[in-house]
This record gives sequence, C-alpha cells and structure tokens, in this order.
Amino acid sequence: MAFLGYSKTTKELIFIKNLTINGGLMIGEIKELASDVSKKASKIDAENEMDFDLLNLAFKKKLMGVNADEEYGGLGKGYVELCILAEELGKASGGFAHSVVVHHMAVDALRMFGNEEQKENFLKRLTTKEVGTLAITEPKGGSDVAALELKAEKKGDNFILNGRKTLITNAVFGGIFITLAKTENGITAFIVEKGGLEINKLEPSGVRGSGLASIGFKDVEVPKENILGKEGKGMKVALATLAPNRIPFAAMGLGFAERCLELAVKYAKTREAFGRKIIEFQGLQFMLADVTAEIEAAKRLIYYSAEVADNEDATVLGAKCKLFIAKVAKKAADVAVEVYGGHGILRNSPVDRAYRDAKILDIAEGTSEIMKFVIARQL
Repeated sequence: MAFLGYSKTTKELIFIKNLTINGGLMIGEIKELASDVSKKASKIDAENEMDFDLLNLAFKKKLMGVNADEEYGGLGKGYVELCILAEELGKASGGFAHSVVVHHMAVDALRMFGNEEQKENFLKRLTTKEVGTLAITEPKGGSDVAALELKAEKKGDNFILNGRKTLITNAVFGGIFITLAKTENGITAFIVEKGGLEINKLEPSGVRGSGLASIGFKDVEVPKENILGKEGKGMKVALATLAPNRIPFAAMGLGFAERCLELAVKYAKTREAFGRKIIEFQGLQFMLADVTAEIEAAKRLIYYSAEVADNEDATVLGAKCKLFIAKVAKKAADVAVEVYGGHGILRNSPVDRAYRDAKILDIAEGTSEIMKFVIARQL
C-alpha cells in the first residue's frame, strides 16, 4: 500500500504479510490482474467495450467475490481487502474498476439479505461466472430513491415489472440485477435475471467499458421467491448495501488520483522548458506537493473506514470517504492535465482518460451533495 516510494510502515508490512499468509486474496494476484487490465485500458476506453477475457481472469482468480463467504464461492474477506482490489484496478482502468466495484455491491446485497436458497443459486453465480449490478436509478431521478416509478404488480405467485431504469453499470453484460420496484407494500428489492429485459447501451464520457445502459421492463415476470429481504423493505436493502460500499468506491477513486500523480511526476521529470526539467520549477512542485498530501490523507481515511466497516456501521465514514476522494481525484486529474500542458487535452493523452474518469466520483452511488447531507445529519 506504499505510494510513490514512501516506506511501508510496520503495520502495513504486517498487514500485507498476513494477507499473503492467510491465502485466498493474494496481493500478487491483484497486482497481476491490474497489470493485465492496464495493458488493455486504452482500448476499453476508446471502444467503450468491456474485455471479457479480463473479467474471466478476475473470476478465475476469485476476485469477483471478495466479501462473499467461502461456502458460496467467495474469499470470505472484508471491505479492507475489497478496497485494495478497487484501488489497484482504479490505477489501471476506471471502466474495469467501476464494473468490479458495482458487481461487488450486488454480491454484498445477496450476502447481507439473501436467504439460503438465493445464496446457493444467485450468490454462487456472482462469485464464479456472472456479473451483477444494482438497478436503482430511473429517468426521472437518481438520488431520490423513494420517488422511483418502476412498478411490480402481484399476479399469483409472481410479480410483473413495468417501467425503466437508466445509468445502470454492468447492464450491457450483467446477468443478475438487484432491482428496486414499487409494490403494494412499498419499495421492494427483487433479484431479476437478464432474460426479457430491454438493454440500451449508453456512451459515457468517463469510466467507459463498464456496460452503462438503460433498461426497459415490459411485463417482466419475477417469482416471489426472488424478493430480496422482505416485501416493502427494499429501501433497507439499498441503503445497507450502498453505505459501506462507498468505501471501496472511494478506493477506486484513490487509484484514479494515484495514477494522475504518477503520470504527472513522470512527465515533469522528462519535459523541459527554459533549459530545465519542469519538475524543477517551484510552482509545479507546490502543485504536486498539495496533491501528494491530499492523496495520503485520503488513503488513511479510506482504509481506516474500511476497517471500521468490517466490524460496525460506517455509513457516515463512507460518505466522508466518497466526498473527500471526489475532490482529491478531480484535483489530481486537473493538476496532471496542467503539467502535460497542451498535450494534456489531447484525446489520446495518458491523462485525458483519468480526467474524464474522475468526475464519476461526484455522481455515482450518491452525489457529493447527498454525501454532505448524510454527514451533516449526524451533526
């Protein structure tokens, strides 16, 4: 977890050693996956297409069920380990990282609220072969979850779903959708399989390749056995899933920021102006120093929060992580573009992708304004 040549602390060395000794989630496995992803990141971004060989590799390495119990094909780890995965993938590719982080939200929802039969079926599929997602956002609103309009009408032992969802990550290639819909008793969470859904691919500016799409539900039949949790208690499922997973989401943003800083430093050491390497200019040094300090602060906040989330409620800490890293990553991306100068705004510039990816941190999984509300409510 050391960054840019900083010495690892004794605690970090022990932490990494324990992860390796305990087996399962190996730092080396994560680094290998991230390295492979990095090689294809530009192509994923340019074509807005997921690389399924990489996804299959993640499944093979058991990195698609980090926090699922081992009996269901997972690694039985926690949010700390999930943050390590998210951070490393964030350095490599925003689109791939976002896909994996959102997939783990579906894993977590089933882990926390699924009954034994649902875990044996759906959770095992998520950890071994199928990509999952949360289908919450609708065309008329995202942050106001209570105002959703997708309807689920009871018909015998089934529910018939009609309506739309939009801006759903992994929707293009996902197989299992944790979906919120309105029933007679309030908002209910359903496990919906892809068959019968109308998928319309979207073209985002950032985190490309993550399968972003809108979804049409037209008389989609879902058995009552696919209710996740209890009927009318879907908001509980959504909030309990989103709150802790904002921490791995923030760890992904940490990876974005670290990539930006590393690119900026590398470029500044080679670019010359007025007969000197531009990294020798004090103004540029101060910009990089500010970003370095803020990244280190974000790293400590995120991993502390992940450790708390493994043992108790961390709703407010998750909001703080997400709010803070959004600012840090955007600043790191902005500084990187400035260091690159005119070359930084070119479409194929190494920092162009990072700049576009960073903005998602303000929006997805709850806007920065919602995070401020969560924090302020505690005060």
